[in-house]
Amino acid sequence: MPNQYVLQRLAGIRTILNGVHRASANMTNNTMGAEREAVIDFFLSAVFPNQFRFGTGDATDLEGNRSGQLDVVIESGVSPSLPTIPASNSKLYLAESVSAVIEVKSTISTQWQQAISTANQLSPLKRKFGANLSMGGKPTNDIPLFVVGYTGWNQMTSLENNITGAPNIDGILVIDQGLFLSSQRFGGVKATGDWALWGLICCLHQAVGTLKASSTKPINYAF
Repeated sequence: MPNQYVLQRLAGIRTILNGVHRASANMTNNTMGAEREAVIDFFLSAVFPNQFRFGTGDATDLEGNRSGQLDVVIESGVSPSLPTIPASNSKLYLAESVSAVIEVKSTISTQWQQAISTANQLSPLKRKFGANLSMGGKPTNDIPLFVVGYTGWNQMTSLENNITGAPNIDGILVIDQGLFLSSQRFGGVKATGDWALWGLICCLHQAVGTLKASSTKPINYAF
């Protein structure tokens, strides 16, 4: 039987996120920043342990591929990252330090092509690890990407149709409508209502868990 205490907390988080979206709806220039910060501050940072850092910026790999701007980067801490200025959340991330990326959209149905563009820019980057002690499965070479929309599609079939045509996207969350769907790589999870947030949490937990005991060699980026 589903845990009602967990559900109650998820409902509270979802209410806060929806409130941020409604409050910033008429503030065009600030909307994206406010909604991205809400996903980080009221959701991700509150849910995941302190050892995980959340920021924004670009990622690069050993071959010199670069992603372009990424909305939310979940940094595992297994490799260093380089800030633009001291104490800035905008960084250049080494591919091996990125557990997952989240693209945040106000209205996912009208901004879906932007999400696909980000996923396609991220796709060429490959993570290269040394020894790995399996903690949650072996990490994949490519970086998982999830798309979070505040509003958008209101039917699970819409999520299914769109994720099928976007092989570089691993999951879709629509907060207002309460819908979540992951790719088959993350088990094809489907969740509705307030449990939609839990669906994303579980998939991100899987993504970050695979990097907990992975060895990396940052020195290879220079020598």
